[in-house]
Amino acid sequence: MPIHISTLIQAYIEQRRQTKLDEIEKKKNVKNGVSEIELATLNEQIQTAYQDFDIQTWLTSAAVRAKQISLATHAVKFTHGSAKGSNILSLATNTDAPYLDSSAIVTPAVDAVGNAAALDVAKLLQLDDGNATLAVYLSQGDDYVLRPLASSDEQCQLWADGLRQALEVKTPSSHTLAKQIYFPIGGDNQYHLISPLYSSALAHELFHQVQHSRFSDEMKAAREARKKNQPSDIDVVRYSNLAVTISGGSKPQNISQLNSKRYGKTYLFPCTAPDWKSQYQPPMFGLNWFDSREVGRNTYYLIKLLAEFLVKVKPLDSNIRIRQHRDRLADQILDSILTLAAPHQVNTKGWSETSELSPAQQCWLDPQASHLYNGDWQTEVSRDFGLWLNNRLEKASQQQLMLGSEALQHWQALCHDAIREAGR
Repeated sequence: MPIHISTLIQAYIEQRRQTKLDEIEKKKNVKNGVSEIELATLNEQIQTAYQDFDIQTWLTSAAVRAKQISLATHAVKFTHGSAKGSNILSLATNTDAPYLDSSAIVTPAVDAVGNAAALDVAKLLQLDDGNATLAVYLSQGDDYVLRPLASSDEQCQLWADGLRQALEVKTPSSHTLAKQIYFPIGGDNQYHLISPLYSSALAHELFHQVQHSRFSDEMKAAREARKKNQPSDIDVVRYSNLAVTISGGSKPQNISQLNSKRYGKTYLFPCTAPDWKSQYQPPMFGLNWFDSREVGRNTYYLIKLLAEFLVKVKPLDSNIRIRQHRDRLADQILDSILTLAAPHQVNTKGWSETSELSPAQQCWLDPQASHLYNGDWQTEVSRDFGLWLNNRLEKASQQQLMLGSEALQHWQALCHDAIREAGR
């Protein structure tokens, strides 16, 4: 049976009362005791706590203090700690959003901005009974959720109207310390004045995504499995080149409630311009694509590593560790080649018909071509790879390696398996 929101409100107030009483009891039970005057003062504080945290008394106080805060998803204080403009509460979602913004969050976190001493009212408004929060009920005019706690309809209305002040922006305003952009809309000096607001909801969602990828037990187990070369159902997620900004300094609660939960941190993702890539050119010249400059440039370092390793272990007897490391290096070369081949394989159908490539390599690099090769093109391409890799390794080793048919057959088998696994 779902819990009514009024029950949650009552439990929340009683919990706050108990916290206050525990603080006072702790002062009474100090090691060396307290004087009679101090004891009397603490007893008075206990009586005051019972009065202040009476449900109706506390809700009346909360309704008065609600105007000191505002619930928001976009807050102006992140631009400048002293900015006093309006904050915006936007809970609209768009699962088909073309950009990463606050509308793309299914359940955006709601922030609270304003007097830190009134953040207890913000927590009250965010109590959730499983259907909606108290803030949502009040924004929809469902004041009846407070009626079980009120002594009259008038008191219920007083509470609802007071608490709604934290949700409404009656007179939207900007501030001299807020960001403002003049956006031209036509001639005669016409423009819109835009005041972009920091999305605390989006920053909070990204913060938790990054924290989960770095510190969660689930991700730690996935990284450990990857380190040990073991299978895992969890993808390892990394965010590279992150920067961190701090809002609020040593008092992040002065900016907002969610900012305090993030310890003032906001993660920034890199927005550098993409690497320049030359215009796509299909391999039209040469019988063997492996001999192209494209392949040579992108595999040079990997071939050098493999050649150095083979020269190093040449005097040693072959064992499983040597063979496994050799194959890992060869697989890296094949991965690089398959990555280079992918753009050619999705190029316009039949592009290879006018190229100088061998028929087998045409069939491999141009899978949509109508002139499909009737022979075993996978075996021929794999043999081309083996001959090419033998030749490149001998050159990289300055002829310290002389690789024959045995190495050729091994490279050919690796290539054949890689092509088949890639779906070609």
